[in-house]
Amino acid sequence: MVSSSLRHTYGFKFNGLGRNPLLNPDVESSYTPGLWWQKDYYNGKYDSNNTLLVPMDSRSTASPTGYNDYAFYREGGWSWSIPYIAGVYALACQVDPNIDPEEFWKVALKTGDTIEFKNKGKVYELGKIINPVKLIQNLKANL
Repeated sequence: MVSSSLRHTYGFKFNGLGRNPLLNPDVESSYTPGLWWQKDYYNGKYDSNNTLLVPMDSRSTASPTGYNDYAFYREGGWSWSIPYIAGVYALACQVDPNIDPEEFWKVALKTGDTIEFKNKGKVYELGKIINPVKLIQNLKANL
């Protein structure tokens, strides 16, 4: 089961990514630290070692105002990251029905990407960003 207690249950650390809403969500360079934790990140107070980073901010969804409406949310939360992790885990289980959470997390971190980006003239590294394509390819290659 995937929940917000992964750190306490399994020792797995994750966090959600921010994204410039005008950039392509399929391009990793569009990602930044999530809006609600980026201040700590930029101030050097955030330890991202062994942390899996997952898309979170800048989402368009079906709107609660009507069947034909959409809503845009600039800032997300873990409740948007957790289903993403669960979905990638479900895909991994289709490739390898015997994969357990520990192996999934190990492969997700191994195949995750690290990007460089600039903020206020300073270059930062951000990773490991989950890469579902690489993760699934790795699982298929190691069956």
